[in-house]
Amino acid sequence: MTGRQRRPARPLIAMLACLAVAACGSEDDAASSARAATGGSMQTASGARPANGVVMREHPLRDPGMNNVVASTVLVPEGWTLEGGLTRPSNQLYNMPVVADVKITAPDGRAVHFFPSLSFEFNHASGGQPMQVTLMGNLYMPLPESPGQWFMQMARMSPDPTVSQLQLVSEEPIAELTQQLRQQNAQTFQIVEQGNATTGSMGFGQSYDTQATKLVLRYQQNGQPFEETVVMSWQYLVMVQQGQVASGTWSVNLMQSFRGAPGSDYLNDPVLAAIVQSVRPNPAWEAEMQRYWTELARIKQKGASDRAASWQQHNRKMQQINGEISDIIAGGYQRRSAIQDNMRIRGIDALREETPYTTPSGDTVRLPSFYDHAYTDGNGTYILNNDALYNPNTDPAVNNQNWSRLEAQR
Repeated sequence: MTGRQRRPARPLIAMLACLAVAACGSEDDAASSARAATGGSMQTASGARPANGVVMREHPLRDPGMNNVVASTVLVPEGWTLEGGLTRPSNQLYNMPVVADVKITAPDGRAVHFFPSLSFEFNHASGGQPMQVTLMGNLYMPLPESPGQWFMQMARMSPDPTVSQLQLVSEEPIAELTQQLRQQNAQTFQIVEQGNATTGSMGFGQSYDTQATKLVLRYQQNGQPFEETVVMSWQYLVMVQQGQVASGTWSVNLMQSFRGAPGSDYLNDPVLAAIVQSVRPNPAWEAEMQRYWTELARIKQKGASDRAASWQQHNRKMQQINGEISDIIAGGYQRRSAIQDNMRIRGIDALREETPYTTPSGDTVRLPSFYDHAYTDGNGTYILNNDALYNPNTDPAVNNQNWSRLEAQR
């Protein structure tokens, strides 16, 4: 890219993008799309690999509950395996209408995992079975002592037979991101505080918080050792009676991870970072989902108290700020104010580590900025490279088709 220096890969906390939705499947292969939509797996071809670069193919994630419309796309390196996709759970789970769970794995085991967003509730008076669907459209799960404790509990409840010796090495809050989340939800804190001023003398009230947490895990999969760093944002609103938590709701809004060999610098891996930065939601699909949340909120508000209505309004707000949270994580803490000020497109591209290119057909495509040079075959496959002298049309590994150089837009 003329006149632009290559940006180094950023640490994990500065790279992870929102689990807005990851992507999988094969755009021209209906069978692969069907497997992806039902939680299957696929692998890209591994024969074409240029020296000093990476070949990445665009893959769509289709929503099986919306006539298989593309929900989003992601770039997957050639030879890497993509597992999972979008699924539609029971209609009773109406607070989680779409579950997106996608993992992209390299032949050597490095991986990016986009976990699903989850919504829970509990009531100690009536009890319930963990992960059972509730009448309020959530999953039953008491509020855990910590996100790490919950993650390990989930692993025990649904163990992976290929994984052994799973350990939670560390768990720590992400202080600056937690502060930002709390600032974004200042109105909810105020509503809860005002309510408690009225009910506190009666011995009951509410407690609300939202936080960001980083987990580091170590385990073996099929005998191969791995370390995985998980970043999540979560929140809770609980009823407190006589100083004890009695009931409430809580959710894991965003959760993603990077994985690599223990002791390796996988958090700064440019290919892992490029995968995360390449996720592109489909605006048409997002608009349909927003209509769903709006209609659901309208139904819930019938007969609801003002406080319950305020909480539902908060849930809708969380849907809107998920993208902001993603940008916070992906863009670096020092640039968050720029997000809130609605930066111009060029500034947003820089924040997200993206570069807009003009394709031979005149369209615009945004690709990760971790590589200086980009080429396309015009069919959704891109070569990203940092060698100014490299030409894929003279590379025997990939010159079985014509590659056009993409020019970065100024």
